[in-house]
Amino acid sequence: MAYRLRVPVVTTKTWLETVVVAGKSEIIRQPGAWLALLFCFVAVMATLALTARDASQKRSVEAAAPESSDRIVTAANQEGKIVVFGPAGDLIRSALIEAFRNSFPRIVFEYVGGRAAEQAMRIKAERDGGVFSVDVFIGGSVTMRELGSMGALEPLEAALILPEVKSANNWRDKRLEFTNPATRYALVFSSQPNPPVIYNPKQVNPTDIDELYELLNPKWKGKAVINDPLPAGPGGSLFRWLWRILGPDQATDYFRRIRAQAGAIDRDQRREIEWVAQGKYAWLLGPNNAMLYQLEQRGLKFGILPEFKDYGTHIGTGSGCIALMNRAPHSNAALLFINWFLNREAQTTWSKVLNLQSRRLDVPLDHIPAYLKIKPAGNYWVSYYEKDAIRSAREEAVITELFGR
Repeated sequence: MAYRLRVPVVTTKTWLETVVVAGKSEIIRQPGAWLALLFCFVAVMATLALTARDASQKRSVEAAAPESSDRIVTAANQEGKIVVFGPAGDLIRSALIEAFRNSFPRIVFEYVGGRAAEQAMRIKAERDGGVFSVDVFIGGSVTMRELGSMGALEPLEAALILPEVKSANNWRDKRLEFTNPATRYALVFSSQPNPPVIYNPKQVNPTDIDELYELLNPKWKGKAVINDPLPAGPGGSLFRWLWRILGPDQATDYFRRIRAQAGAIDRDQRREIEWVAQGKYAWLLGPNNAMLYQLEQRGLKFGILPEFKDYGTHIGTGSGCIALMNRAPHSNAALLFINWFLNREAQTTWSKVLNLQSRRLDVPLDHIPAYLKIKPAGNYWVSYYEKDAIRSAREEAVITELFGR
């Protein structure tokens, strides 16, 4: 089911907005100011973006005096296109494209869905060849670190224009969360617990796998599939969590033993889940939350283990981070999209389509199952900070030895 974002062009609702005039902030109230403000900042940013591309790979997003209404509309539609890389899935693609088209019909929205690690490799290859095709990236924390390390991202906080977006009071823990608080390149807009295992109910009693070491029972040998931990994704974050909670020596031993249990190591996150639902394998270690939800909506049946009784689980972002690419070919449309995407309505749609919990406090949670809601006293490890996205040399060597191809 696709959920439509409704950002009205004409509305009787009064919005509270801030407009910068001659370098000073002035609070105004007027019907439709939300959309007008978006048009305003798109127009104003054009000059800054063009200057920055020639001067440096780094540019700051600063407000300037608004133009006339005609100039605002012209600038908002001048680029005529936005290119966003994000997670795969027909539901999210159709929901975002339809919603953005309804709000900004003169801007072509090109959404490229895929595996984040592969998309990052594509971006690097393009940039090495002098091609800059992507405006905004939506993905996980590990991929954001990779993009940041290649110098592909702009600091994001200054690009947050709408008061409802940049106000910390609207976000969980009363703060804007970034994967790296120092650089503030990638905003975490979604985070929630990651269930470590899904299983086939006809083959598995959940009480037989609800402790970590029960997965090593000889009866499961050859009957498990593991989401490959080498690339960025759910498999990688789960193995980083295990490395930290078990310690290097114990984790190394566990990795060797769990690898020996596997009937398959796979990177196709749809196929892995289908295998379990079809009974080809008894359980899957490291499922993709978003793909779980999409396949569940299409009728696939499987059981979900929300956490291990002895070790809990880890909190991740899924595809819950957003970043502004530097040297974006459609920099004005990129700013427009980011502020639009982080408002309440867009976050509600994203949350419902991907079954991910938004960090916005005003996005409803009634559609989120209990196992994906953060419990106040839960046993969690937060996996999305950049410092935790880096494997140690020993960890990398063990993972590569066991899972390298």
